[in-house]
Amino acid sequence: MNLNKLGFDDFFIAHFNNYKNKGYSPARVISQQKNNYLICYENGIVNAKISGKFLYTASVKKNFPTVGDWVAIKLSGNDTQVIIHAVLPRKTAFVRKLAISGGRKIENGIIVGGSTEEQVIASNIDIVFIVSGLDENFNLQRIERYITLAYNSGAIPVIILNKMDCCNCVDEYISKVRDIAFGIEIHAVSVLKNIGMDVFNQYLLPGKTVVFLGSSGVGKSTIINYLIGEERQKTNEVSEVNNKGRHTTSSSQLIMHTTGGMLIDTPGLRELQLWGEQNALNQNFDDIISIIAQCKYRDCKHDKEPGCAIKSAFEEGRISYDRFYSYIKQAEELERLSGRIKETEIYLSKKAKLKARILSDNRRGNLQY
Repeated sequence: MNLNKLGFDDFFIAHFNNYKNKGYSPARVISQQKNNYLICYENGIVNAKISGKFLYTASVKKNFPTVGDWVAIKLSGNDTQVIIHAVLPRKTAFVRKLAISGGRKIENGIIVGGSTEEQVIASNIDIVFIVSGLDENFNLQRIERYITLAYNSGAIPVIILNKMDCCNCVDEYISKVRDIAFGIEIHAVSVLKNIGMDVFNQYLLPGKTVVFLGSSGVGKSTIINYLIGEERQKTNEVSEVNNKGRHTTSSSQLIMHTTGGMLIDTPGLRELQLWGEQNALNQNFDDIISIIAQCKYRDCKHDKEPGCAIKSAFEEGRISYDRFYSYIKQAEELERLSGRIKETEIYLSKKAKLKARILSDNRRGNLQY
């Protein structure tokens, strides 16, 4: 297997040099089931597990390998089982916030303690396909959240509006999305009717990796099956009761395409909590940010203050209340996240010091029982 075709470019080569000198080999993670991994390296595809040292020192979930990662491995004698010793730095990564866990408790109705972590859905991706169905599952606010996370990933977002065969007003939906997705390519397709599917040709390029994201039932796996020409990913019908899809894809998986490009299918994400920096939010809501900059007062609350540019934009129809509300909601969520991350850093620091002290006591035989 030519690793360059898997995306092993100069970025990863530079970060792998130290491991190469120690006798390790590079490989890319193509699937994961708990602590069992399927990886692709120069001699083919094999099963892999993480080393005991790795397992012990990886303090948070983001440190563990995920689909799309490049890792440093050592082969066993028969080359049927390899050990993952390290994860190379990620060029890009689509992440979301996990629920608070570990040592948490409720005080006066507020969660205190515990750790706030990020979950890496897919890494080292070039294109993020945000897939939405043109049916009752269509949700502009959800698309806005995906866009913020896509910008935070470092990859290029592209919006796919699937099931156009079920919609009588496709242009209207495209217009709605265009109002919240400035500068982002938007494509309406129907995988079942084979309408507009040739649009993927411009993205499936040799050595490039694309990831399909969206809620259950939008057709991610069906699109991938069409693109690879076989029923490789399981699919289910959308429920006629609530129009929601079932979680057919249970874990992410990287699939090679005949063009030399790579596709990553992901489980449907019902809960999409934000994780990222303020600049990703600003990039998503550049229209709102530019208007806020025109307010007379820097600390304008956009309520009753004179000279408020946001109020003027409402009156002139340049922005909608829903668009501004989405910005405020995401900004507040990221602000709370920032505070939680600081608390978690303190929590993990104390945990690491305790672990180091126990190890030190173990070595000296000074543990007291």
